[in-house]
Amino acid sequence: MDIPETLVDLLSQIEDKMLPALDHTVWERAAYYHLLSKALLRVTRMVDCTISGLASTLGISDTKAREVLRAMHQKGSICIDSKSRTGHVVRVFVPADLELPASEAEAPPDLESLDFYNGRRYLKALLRREEGRCFYCLREVSADTLELDHVDPLANGVDHSYRNIVISCHECNKLKQDLQPIQFFRQVLRRNLLSEDEFEDRLARLNALKLGDLVPKI
Repeated sequence: MDIPETLVDLLSQIEDKMLPALDHTVWERAAYYHLLSKALLRVTRMVDCTISGLASTLGISDTKAREVLRAMHQKGSICIDSKSRTGHVVRVFVPADLELPASEAEAPPDLESLDFYNGRRYLKALLRREEGRCFYCLREVSADTLELDHVDPLANGVDHSYRNIVISCHECNKLKQDLQPIQFFRQVLRRNLLSEDEFEDRLARLNALKLGDLVPKI
């Protein structure tokens, strides 16, 4: 049986690719997973299925169960192979059995329109961009300890773009407040948290940020 290495991979392919491509309804999805749970225990993936048994499992009428089974056969997720004394003998297909249409590549997100502040949704992308260090003092931070900071203070207007949102340690976030970034970098330098070379590097990085050169990988 040619299926992905793990059950998680298989279920992911079924849910993300196969069932949407075959346009299965909610009841057809439920029936498919019910039959699949039995089929995976058999090399041939052939299982006995009774209308009354399927109806009882799904909590629907026999008539509805019969319609669901027929629709699944027509759409191609199963094949009603033959009739048995108790019902139908059904072969259950998995994505590897079918020639499914290639899914269209998702369009890349419009970075200029994304909000990098609210909800901390793009935290990991910002962490990668700054290599796990505070944008201001270069102290190591993690997803659990970092703060998100507006380089240009909120007092100057709302800008939650990747050009203005950076990661910082809790101390820098608290001390910066409404200071302009260059002012705060000088303050960090005076506190001996940056060397002269690091100070110059931070100014260069600030300029690159404003130019949009520091694009986080989503």
